[in-house]
Amino acid sequence: MTKLSGRCLCGNVSWSASGTMRWTAYCHCDSCRRAGSTPFVALFGIADDGLTWSGDIGTYASSEDVERGFCQNCGSPLFYRNYTRWPNETHIPAVTLEDPSVYTPKAHVYYSERLPWIEMRDGLPKYANMPKEMGGDGERVQE
Repeated sequence: MTKLSGRCLCGNVSWSASGTMRWTAYCHCDSCRRAGSTPFVALFGIADDGLTWSGDIGTYASSEDVERGFCQNCGSPLFYRNYTRWPNETHIPAVTLEDPSVYTPKAHVYYSERLPWIEMRDGLPKYANMPKEMGGDGERVQE
């Protein structure tokens, strides 16, 4: 079993998980972009079982059934949870990892929502939303 850990910018909030990443992807959805103030977000999904947090975490209900977590001290985005679609899974920004080398993105998701000036040429598959293997129903975008 893999041991993963991470933290926010100021170190006030940290997390650890015993398990493996269920999936890894770059998310281009409008909600993730705005929550992270970035053109896309590198995320991974991990089972809630074995995931622990410490520190002062704030939460924001960004849409129905969705909760986003952030450090109350520095404001770093920490997680995304959708209790309907992924009831036992948390999505964590890869930039919070203590060892970012353990992360390798496998796809672009919600590519249909990408910013008009973004064109990815990394050869990874692109999906209109979330593909089936990541818990969604999305189809691959033709390139």
